[in-house]
Amino acid sequence: MSVITISRQFGAGGKTLAQKVADKLNYKIAHEEIIEKLAQQAKVSSDVVSAFENEGRGLLKRASNFLTRQRFIDHVMDENRNYMDGEIYIDILDEIVPEVADEGNIVILGRGSQFILKGRKDTYHVLLVAERDDRVRFMQEQYGLSQEKAREAVDRQGERREALMRLFKRGDYDDATHYNLVINQSKMDLDMAAELICEMVDGAS
Repeated sequence: MSVITISRQFGAGGKTLAQKVADKLNYKIAHEEIIEKLAQQAKVSSDVVSAFENEGRGLLKRASNFLTRQRFIDHVMDENRNYMDGEIYIDILDEIVPEVADEGNIVILGRGSQFILKGRKDTYHVLLVAERDDRVRFMQEQYGLSQEKAREAVDRQGERREALMRLFKRGDYDDATHYNLVINQSKMDLDMAAELICEMVDGAS
């Protein structure tokens, strides 16, 4: 009943790696389930959660502007408020990520799970990184983007990741000491990486 968390730099192939590991171990991937639980508990639509995660810095800035206006109260009191901010986001994740982990035999992709589940028994934290040029190339090959579009996506989503991780206020999210295993996709292909993760989990069982 193990849990694997995978944190990743954008374009390093985190989703692909998660799927490979899940397939090999016959585990479930927790991704859409977390979005749905977030939306349900925050009483917003799944689109609002996705938009917040994709534009974390901008939405957080806009949300803070509500604090000086009466309509902030209106949003908070309205069950259909379609409102999300950093505090709500982190508070709910702190609650639902352990619930998802309790299911066991699961791969959790991102969302600060390496922090939320720190020290949890039978949980293994993986960080996937790669050189910028390799991440750009991965996006070109996997999604058919031009080099310019791929570079733009890697840089923009890198900023998004930084903004979201800052909400946790739990240190440098790329610090290797947070993880059981750090994999450099520039040095190791994803098939080898998946094998390594599975060996780690099986060997500790």
